[in-house]
Amino acid sequence: MPRGTAGGERGARRDGRTRSRSAPHRVHGPVSGRADASRPGLSSPDKVLWPPTSGTSAVTKADLHDYYRAVADRLLPAIDDRPVTLRRYPDGIEREGFFQKDVPDHAPAEIGRYRQWSDTSEREVAYALLASKGGLAWCAQVAALELHAGLVRIDRPDRPDALTVDLDPGTIELPVARAAHWVRDELEGLGLTTRVKTSGKRGLHVQVPIERRYDSAYVRAVALALCRHCAARHPDELTVEMRKAHRGGRLLLDWSRNTAGQTVVAPWSPRAAPGAPVATPLRWEEVDEAFDPARFRIGTVESRADPWSEAPGRQRLEGAARALDRAGFPLVDVSPRGGRPTEERLRGTPSP
Repeated sequence: MPRGTAGGERGARRDGRTRSRSAPHRVHGPVSGRADASRPGLSSPDKVLWPPTSGTSAVTKADLHDYYRAVADRLLPAIDDRPVTLRRYPDGIEREGFFQKDVPDHAPAEIGRYRQWSDTSEREVAYALLASKGGLAWCAQVAALELHAGLVRIDRPDRPDALTVDLDPGTIELPVARAAHWVRDELEGLGLTTRVKTSGKRGLHVQVPIERRYDSAYVRAVALALCRHCAARHPDELTVEMRKAHRGGRLLLDWSRNTAGQTVVAPWSPRAAPGAPVATPLRWEEVDEAFDPARFRIGTVESRADPWSEAPGRQRLEGAARALDRAGFPLVDVSPRGGRPTEERLRGTPSP
């Protein structure tokens, strides 16, 4: 798999093909605030980003820097060659933050740039490529509290390598762990092996590593059919309804994460929520009725082994798609037409 060079820019054309280009010279602006000699380039190390809670201590900018350094061996492989969107909180989580897609001009040369067309912005966006501890140190410097990564790698930007179901409990009382096991059981019944992580908040992400032979529309269609099948088995507890007003107190199985251009919070990324929680890969046996996602946070997860290092291999989806179709849940393409979502049966078969 090709890797970016320091300061290089790489990009996808609108037809999905990858291109390379030379990066312009970067001018580094002045760094304000008191510097920390043990953390080169980090200013204002004592700035509090996560205030203390009743059960946790305050987490400072220096703590974030040290956290990124401690989990780099697990975090960097998870985002390698993936376009990354930063969620920054320069004044901590008690002040408003913002998403940053474009790498700023003052970013150090070791931050790669990946240019990709954005239909929403109607322009090319220069996403960050993070491949080193230095890149993560820069994320701490700019108070990037969250790292959201694409479900594709840049050498094949039209071919996802995972199917994701985002279990969003909202404010309902159904234990998300129970729902996650329902989803896992459905997938295993379709012959698919899964992995799981916390969302970093109250939810869980169940993923199926897949071969990179399907476009996003196909993966999304399989995810929707799967979630509909699962919701039909548990109609009083689960729903695929995206509109909150129509969920009726049920837990959402969010299949839309598989839409082209979507991102998912990266494994080992912190979240901008009280207590400094972390989106943490788990072993399935940890997902039980006593499951408490709040205990996976900065200060508690650094010494954890990565359960995804022995995750299932890449799998194919055609068998599951056929089984879902036989069960009455065909693959459909959901797209907006005239401002309203419409469904059309997905035609054709995936190709490498």
